[in-house]
Amino acid sequence: MSKQLSFFALCVLGSNPIFAQTPNPPQRVRRSEIVFIDPGHGGKDQGTASKEFHYEEKTLTLSLALAVQSYLKRMGYKPQLTRSSDVYVDLGKRVALANRGQADVFVSIHCNYSSNTTAFGTEVYFYNGKNGSMSRNRMSEGLGQNILNAMGKNGILKSRGLKTANFVVIRDTSMPAVLVETGFLSNPRERAALQDTRYRMHIAKGIAEGVHNFLSGSSCQKPKQSTVKIRKLQIQAS
Repeated sequence: MSKQLSFFALCVLGSNPIFAQTPNPPQRVRRSEIVFIDPGHGGKDQGTASKEFHYEEKTLTLSLALAVQSYLKRMGYKPQLTRSSDVYVDLGKRVALANRGQADVFVSIHCNYSSNTTAFGTEVYFYNGKNGSMSRNRMSEGLGQNILNAMGKNGILKSRGLKTANFVVIRDTSMPAVLVETGFLSNPRERAALQDTRYRMHIAKGIAEGVHNFLSGSSCQKPKQSTVKIRKLQIQAS
């Protein structure tokens, strides 16, 4: 653990050459897929926050989402945000925006927190309950795995694996959906990394590439879209 954290700290300080320049996305190809990006929290909902944090979670998630949007645009996709500024958007409205916008995938971006200050790494959540079709749940799992693979391919981000959860935004959306916990603000080194613009750009690149790999079928194979059963919209927040 200590060696991993030491390596992590070196990356934060910019000693790793991958931070020398902004990473480039895959070559642009015109695509019709609509990707909804959901920056967690916003407005009156700060998310994880503390006097010692230079940024609140809502600020970091918006920064990450805008970077993901930029990468996806450069790849030729049609990315949309559930919020593009520091405003409060309730969970039901986030779901409705994606469903009414006929999104092909939905990615919610968050920062993690734990009472264990040594906890670090990236977690991706998908819904695997009875409220969604089995095929849609399986596709969400594939989307999550692609994102984890892309984020971790440079060896800097520690994957804490795929997990299931009953979060409203991944349960009630009708397309493949995941929630990405990008890192722990409770871990001093990871918090410092997340406050670094260059580090956030690499996280955003990983998320965008994971979405691209999922939609293009170039990594973890996703089931055919025709197998997805679109169910009745449910937008009640919980």
